[in-house]
Amino acid sequence: MKLKFCALALLTALGACSTDVELIAPGDPLPVVYCLLDPEDSIQYVRIGSTYSVYPGDTNFRPDQEEILVDQEMRVYLAIEYTNLQQEITYGYPVNNIQKDSGWFPSSVNQIYAIPCRIQPGARYSLYIHFPATNKIIHGETISVDGNLSVVDPELVPGREATLLNSIDFFVRIHTVTGGPVFQSTMTFRYAEFKNGIWMDQSLVLPQKFIYQYDPMIKYCEQRISGERFLIEVARAIQPEENVRRVPLGLDFHVSLGGEDLALKIRAENNTQSFSILEVNSFDNAIGVFSCLSHSRINNVPISRFTIDTLALGPQTRNLGFLTAAQIDSLHYETH
Repeated sequence: MKLKFCALALLTALGACSTDVELIAPGDPLPVVYCLLDPEDSIQYVRIGSTYSVYPGDTNFRPDQEEILVDQEMRVYLAIEYTNLQQEITYGYPVNNIQKDSGWFPSSVNQIYAIPCRIQPGARYSLYIHFPATNKIIHGETISVDGNLSVVDPELVPGREATLLNSIDFFVRIHTVTGGPVFQSTMTFRYAEFKNGIWMDQSLVLPQKFIYQYDPMIKYCEQRISGERFLIEVARAIQPEENVRRVPLGLDFHVSLGGEDLALKIRAENNTQSFSILEVNSFDNAIGVFSCLSHSRINNVPISRFTIDTLALGPQTRNLGFLTAAQIDSLHYETH
């Protein structure tokens, strides 16, 4: 869900010009904020947390819930900045009904603020988090992408099928969007297993590399999914089992488009020569990311008979129990 990518924003509503504002002191735990604006949603989400201490060499260390929560009253708001120096401000409110991802910090407490706001294309936004008790603030700025995510391929067209072979690759294509230079597709291979008369749906998730496109004159941005790599990953991830037969069901695609600040952060984290992932940061007085992120899902893309037969008979996957296209036709099974 979108909140896996969401986060950020400790911000401050400033009063009169004479108000004294205290910045985060060097010894304080740093707030950690994630906020990824979705131009296609009417609610924007901000996740707020805190840094914590790690003991060197202790691989079993897990911070307590209290260490990662910000135990202060907060005011969170989003402002669109107009060229005439005016702002339009929308305040956020805490939400507690969103399930948190599994991991180090499973907890019923999840510091997330919802801001009811539609994002305007190509506009400058500021995110503020204000701590009234100490008058400390966090601030970040970003420019929204100048358009919506539009997927060209795969497009569900009657009769069109996806073919992935050692010599044939598959391409995911989107329309280029100004201010949205990074995109990624994740392909999920869905298949069924027959074992002891029981049908079980299974899936193999295959995330692809990030693609960067900064030239707005290019009409399409594309990602090549290697057919050879697909067969290798299937052979690596799925184990042969006696008396198990498998049927390919189709492909699902999850396509994401990110803004410029998110692209900078991703490149910094993937740069092995980088001294620290904190070299790229969206906020003053906090750590995190403030940018844009849109998603599109294309489900149930059919697989060609060529690919089905290759899974059943090809040298990489023929020991996995996949049925040929003719064998599947003879089953007259119903897709679940």
